[in-house]
Amino acid sequence: MTDPVTDPVTDPVTRRGMRLSIRMRLTLWNASVLALVLGAFAVAGWVTLTTTLRQRTDDAVRESARVVAGAIRAERAAAQARGDVEEVRGATEQAVLRELRVGDLEVFIADEGAQLMAARQPGTSRTSLNTNDDAVLLPDEVRTLLRDIVQARASEIADERQVALGTIRMRGVDWRAGVTRLAPMAQDPGEPPLLVTALHSLEDDRLFLRAVRNTLLLAIPLALLASVIAGYALARRSLAPLDAITTRTASITAANLDDRLQVVNPHDELGRLAQIVNDLLGRVGDAFRTQRQFVADASHELRTPIAIIRGEADVTLRRHTREEAEYREALQVIQQESVRLSRIVDDLFLLARVDAGSLIGEHRDVAIAELVATAARSVRSLAESRGVALQLSAPRATAPTTEKLRVHGDSVLLHRLVLNLLDNALKHAPTSSTVYVRVDATDQLVQIDVDDEGPGVPPALRDRLFERFVHGASSQPDEASGYGRGAGLGLAIAQAIAHAHGGHIALRPSTDRAGGARFRVSLPRSASVSGDVA
Repeated sequence: MTDPVTDPVTDPVTRRGMRLSIRMRLTLWNASVLALVLGAFAVAGWVTLTTTLRQRTDDAVRESARVVAGAIRAERAAAQARGDVEEVRGATEQAVLRELRVGDLEVFIADEGAQLMAARQPGTSRTSLNTNDDAVLLPDEVRTLLRDIVQARASEIADERQVALGTIRMRGVDWRAGVTRLAPMAQDPGEPPLLVTALHSLEDDRLFLRAVRNTLLLAIPLALLASVIAGYALARRSLAPLDAITTRTASITAANLDDRLQVVNPHDELGRLAQIVNDLLGRVGDAFRTQRQFVADASHELRTPIAIIRGEADVTLRRHTREEAEYREALQVIQQESVRLSRIVDDLFLLARVDAGSLIGEHRDVAIAELVATAARSVRSLAESRGVALQLSAPRATAPTTEKLRVHGDSVLLHRLVLNLLDNALKHAPTSSTVYVRVDATDQLVQIDVDDEGPGVPPALRDRLFERFVHGASSQPDEASGYGRGAGLGLAIAQAIAHAHGGHIALRPSTDRAGGARFRVSLPRSASVSGDVA
């Protein structure tokens, strides 16, 4: 039993999807793919941009802290060389500080002494670097960061080449801080170690990222809206020929099967679809015409024996009393027409099986030479009654042995095929003539030739020879056969049986005898014996 949850017919989601038109589904798919691409691009761009800005800021504060520390060490070395260490020590730090406080970059130089790490005095917001009133004052946020780095992350600032990074919020703005430690020089161990802090404001980066974010939030919906509108218009324009095909196809009925779809561009998919539909309509039209013709011809063929039977019965019953000979004569006519009617019905039933594709019932290897000989014996009395000789020729010397002339198929149908060809030849063979039958073979095929010495097939009938209800001029009177005039189904049935067995029948020119018709049946040899040519 089908699961109602996963059944595509009962699943509500699937049913909603089935109600959407193709153009709407194409538009939604296009918009979904574009939204996915734009979303992935926006996320990747945002991550790349924020990472790049953070890396640039970190590089700026790290390099600034190193430059300031290097400048201070160079100034100390110069002061020691001049011998005025004490006079310029404090001024050196102030000079460097004033020189690098530009733009969004600020530099603070603090003594790593105990007064820096001491708790802030009540009522003050900054702590002096030294006792001089003009000395550098550290903001509380910077002092807290320095205390945390010295106490918990001292290994990150072991020398001035190492810089510890951190983030603080000062004056309502986030800052990125880079801290390095400047140790005293070996020539002057009395100098205090200094902490150089470089601060870079993150406000500009924040404003820039906000602008980018607002741009993305505005541009992506607009791009999706434009994509939906353009995608729908494009899908509508692209599928307009399909709507025309649908409308035009829906208007074609059995009354106007000759109408065709307009092919705008035969090289694209819709053009090829229109061409295929036109070809299908052509085949359907041919099938309808064939069916109408078949019904009309069958009705015509059935009407004649039925009319004869009814007429004989009416005439016989019109008088109350008749002689026994009259009744026998009437019953004989009725019996002959009933036989003819039965043959027509059987032939129509066989053709119906051909059209249904269920012609062959039993598959087995059939000895063709024996089957042809049996069929020839079956019509020998009919040939004698018509004054026609029937000659069964032996296979050529290089042909396979009789046991190897086998075809895989239905023996009853193959027997019917040979009988129809022989009956057709006897109908058109004049009196005192001969009908020649021969079985031959090649490496892959078994061939049956049936030749007569009649008038041959008129050129006007050669293209329609194997069509149903096509009659040719007979050289024998209808009464000679005992079956009456044929219905024109014999060759059509023979060709259908040959096709069902993978073979065919062809009308070949007679080269060894003047006039007449020569039919050749070519059937594939049985796989178990094919290739055993002597």
